[in-house]
Amino acid sequence: MELCGASRAVWAKSPNEGGGWLPLWQHMDDSADIAGFLFDEWLAPSVVRLFEQEFSDVESARCAVRFLAGVHDLGKATPAFAIQNEGLAQRMREHGLYMPTNRRELLERQEAHHTVAGHHLLIRWLVEQGWSRRWAAAWGVVLGGHHGAPPDADDSLLPESYPALFGTGAWLRVQRELLHRMAVRTGAAERLEQWRELRLSQRFQVLATAIVIMSDWIASNEAMLPFHPAGLPEVVVDPRRSRRVLRELALPRPWAPSEPPSEINELFAMRFSLPEGAKPRPVQVAACEVARAMDDPGLLVVEAPMGEGKTEAALAAAEIFAHRWGSGGLMVALPTQATSDAMFDRVVDWIDAMGSEGQQVDGAITLGHGKARFNKLFQGLVRDGHFRSAEIGCDETVPHEHKGRRHARHSVVAHSWLAGRKKAQLANFSVGTIDQLLFAGLKSRHLMLRHLALAGKVVLLDEVHAYDVFMNSYLLRVLTWLGAYRVPVIALSATLPSDRRRELLHAYRRGVDRTIDTEIAEVTGYPILSWCSGTAVHSRVVEPSGRGTTVRVDVLGGEVDNDHDRLVELLRDALSDGGCALIVRNTVRRVLDTAAELERHFPGEVTVAHSRFLSVDRMRKDGELLERFGPPGRARRPRRQIVVASQVVEQSLDVDFDLLVTDLAPIDLVLQRMGRLHRHGGRERPRKLRAAQAFISGIALGDLPELEASASRYVYGEHALLRAAAVLLPHLGDTIDLPDDIAPLVQDAYSSAAIGPESWQEQMLLAWQKWLGSSAKRTANAEKFQLREPAKNGNPIIGWVSASVGEADDQAQGQGQVRDGAPSLEVIVVVETTSGEWFTPGWLSGGEAARPVPRDATPTDDIAKIVASCSLRLPLEFSNESAEAALWAVTPEVWEFSPLIYRLPVLVIDENGNGEIAGRAVRYDPKTGLEVQRDSSSTTESSNP
Repeated sequence: MELCGASRAVWAKSPNEGGGWLPLWQHMDDSADIAGFLFDEWLAPSVVRLFEQEFSDVESARCAVRFLAGVHDLGKATPAFAIQNEGLAQRMREHGLYMPTNRRELLERQEAHHTVAGHHLLIRWLVEQGWSRRWAAAWGVVLGGHHGAPPDADDSLLPESYPALFGTGAWLRVQRELLHRMAVRTGAAERLEQWRELRLSQRFQVLATAIVIMSDWIASNEAMLPFHPAGLPEVVVDPRRSRRVLRELALPRPWAPSEPPSEINELFAMRFSLPEGAKPRPVQVAACEVARAMDDPGLLVVEAPMGEGKTEAALAAAEIFAHRWGSGGLMVALPTQATSDAMFDRVVDWIDAMGSEGQQVDGAITLGHGKARFNKLFQGLVRDGHFRSAEIGCDETVPHEHKGRRHARHSVVAHSWLAGRKKAQLANFSVGTIDQLLFAGLKSRHLMLRHLALAGKVVLLDEVHAYDVFMNSYLLRVLTWLGAYRVPVIALSATLPSDRRRELLHAYRRGVDRTIDTEIAEVTGYPILSWCSGTAVHSRVVEPSGRGTTVRVDVLGGEVDNDHDRLVELLRDALSDGGCALIVRNTVRRVLDTAAELERHFPGEVTVAHSRFLSVDRMRKDGELLERFGPPGRARRPRRQIVVASQVVEQSLDVDFDLLVTDLAPIDLVLQRMGRLHRHGGRERPRKLRAAQAFISGIALGDLPELEASASRYVYGEHALLRAAAVLLPHLGDTIDLPDDIAPLVQDAYSSAAIGPESWQEQMLLAWQKWLGSSAKRTANAEKFQLREPAKNGNPIIGWVSASVGEADDQAQGQGQVRDGAPSLEVIVVVETTSGEWFTPGWLSGGEAARPVPRDATPTDDIAKIVASCSLRLPLEFSNESAEAALWAVTPEVWEFSPLIYRLPVLVIDENGNGEIAGRAVRYDPKTGLEVQRDSSSTTESSNP
């Protein structure tokens, strides 16, 4: 339909310095057309189905999304917005749209942001069409939230109360004309009557807002959708504008897996390159059978021993889920950056295996953590994405090197537009730290995009036992929203306390039916699969694979805080014929002290692994651990070696040792560490180490157990350690059978039943009471910025992210938003010579070593990238204002213009590795990492692994 001159004159966008303008009607058309494309071509079928369920037919859902996208900037048809550009405002005055000549006359203009104005104008118009204001608010809030945050209140700044801001007279006619035109153009006009009593769910409001945000961003790209040079352009319906930009943008299509082979043996052979004659293990077969039998999308919890192939089971089940329910991608969430990097390679290989069969997997992938730019495989995909973004889906035959294989280019790229903090998770495939998932439960701007990213995927949670009370609170809330979106979720663990398993299942069920209150029955057995399909809960105990390890367990002995003499004695005897030993300490300080002592007795045979290494050194160390202690055929195993490590070796590193000495930890973590013993069958072991042996350190047993101080006070807490000691006590001097004893030990340790000797009970009771108080406090802290559960249909998401944290941040400092405690400070390390010049560390590989680093200029991107790879996370004792101020004081101000390093202060060390932070001496060595000089005033030990 034609528009009057006044409606044609309303502007939506104008560059700061000339360059034309964009009429509001044109931006409305572009946004609606782009939203239609996203609905038809980009959304996963599972998300389209959610929209369809709101309206009972898919075409009505499409019309609604296009209409909301088309009118999202309606609030710009107001004096409060239009007055910002005097030249365009004057043109509008000439067409009868009154507004003052000076912005100062609209003192409250900032309060009537065009998002809030659009929210109220759409509600008013719908009420004029005979709608209830209550149900109309759920439509208006999509406009109000399209800049990332819905309005905080629905009754503030109403149009009738502020006519000077919203406009009167000709303004009202323009607003109605623009709304009517878009309603007719999108087909909404003929459906308004039947939508009048519709109670939109909050999941629709969230997902529709996300699509509107994307449509707005794409339609606002002046480079691809040019502005009009001058005058009033004629109103012409021209979908070619949006088609042109969408062709150039080349957004990837959703993953559309073919039906997996019915024979599970065949599926695993095709996806995971099993050796000839190998067959899937029972838990892998069971996971696939359950995935095929579930009536509805739900949560599947897989509990099985370490090394049983849970990851492969989950990927196979994810493929089955995606085919059955139309999921368009996969998200994998893991505890740490190191485990995410290791998983990223495996996921890319799995995708390539599907792509080699011609499946539609040719989409985008992202690696979600703060150090992703240092992952070589991901960076290769980024380069491919920048050069091939317009060719996604085309056949490629250019050879590509990866892990010694030559094959066609990978089936996925890191798409250049689907990058950055706000958009990266919208890629079809996402591998990253658990933070990326937990951010979906954090009140933050543009949260809708994270929810849209999850709603169309299968979600895989690895190592769910590794999350504490604070993080678990966020995880439960996110699971409830995933249940509301009917997202298939797979959770993996070596084993879970039964209460924790029921918590996870119940949280998901609440998303499916918020009124559900039926109890979940306790089921025993191991390995075990538990799942909810809709709100019904089922379980299946799986036959063990037959693989097992019997571990002889004893206490190391010696002093609790200094057991070096006993440790040296043990290792000298046990490794006399050779062998590889793993020593796990609970704090970095104990790692460094132990490694220094062992190096005196076993020179050249001690390796250190913990979190306080430069990023580049940490990646190198992980690679070296796999090269030395990884699976047969890959590893070049040394004759004798001792690895002294923190908790970094617990998860997702496929390493194998002959002997274990571990500090006491919560029982599930002790068992994880034992899972690194005799992990790979068929390996020839030294005579004294042919039987797996584990020694528990950090505890002295007696009438009252004595615990290592730093672990009990600052890392795990006394309660978890005493419960672990109590369940281990009957096995000391005897054996633990893996996997048979895993579930009983974990269930006993995490139950409420009294365990342990009578003389321990008073101490254990006091520790339990202290733990209860701490848990309640931490849960309350987690809820401060936590998203509410989905409300009843019809309730608008007004105030959805009020009192938010702003933008969610996946850098080290930002992880404190969903992790408990003060965020650790991250720095970049440079070396200063005696002449005062700065260089990159001299031990870096290739051409990156000893490169000059400017102090009086912004480093080039090449140098900045090297410097950024030398980032280091400091211990928590430096998470204070004085330490941060001291580090920023020596950081060149001109570095703030480098996008790669502007966020991080500098730690300067000399050529011997010595440096200082706020008066504390530190030393960095590429073999042992960062060491902090002892200071009697320091009373805490970092819990960083």
